Amino acid sequence: MTRPAAPYLKKDYLTFVVEHQIAAPRAQAWQTMLDLMVAGTGGYTQKGHPAPHGLGATFDFSLGGLDLHEEVISFEPPWRRVYQLTGAPVALYEGTTVFTDHGEGCLFAWSLLIDPLPGEASEQFVATAQKFIAKFSDHIKTSTETRS
Repeated sequence: MTRPAAPYLKKDYLTFVVEHQIAAPRAQAWQTMLDLMVAGTGGYTQKGHPAPHGLGATFDFSLGGLDLHEEVISFEPPWRRVYQLTGAPVALYEGTTVFTDHGEGCLFAWSLLIDPLPGEASEQFVATAQKFIAKFSDHIKTSTETRS
């Protein structure tokens, strides 16, 4: 006798997206983002392939009193970078940055996919991460446009 399959429970992930139009070429915005990430974290704890920013590159940094570890899991310069974050009170944290050409400038999007855990610590972390990403995205835009 065959038992019916258990119903599939779809997870409810939290998503957050910041978008900017940048008045500079995509390659310049991409390089500015990488430079600011290195400057803001003190550098890579492990270089990726291709060095230093590529697949497998890691950063260790603190945010909101938490010691976090970021690892690049997809690297397609100068278009897309995907990373996973560990050390946070969430079941999953994945971030993606994307740059696309738009006229003489580019469009930049930074998205987060988060599977929060129950409780206040997770809620506080998610709110802090969203504020950080929004502010850092603004900084990428401003710094890129200042360089051009």
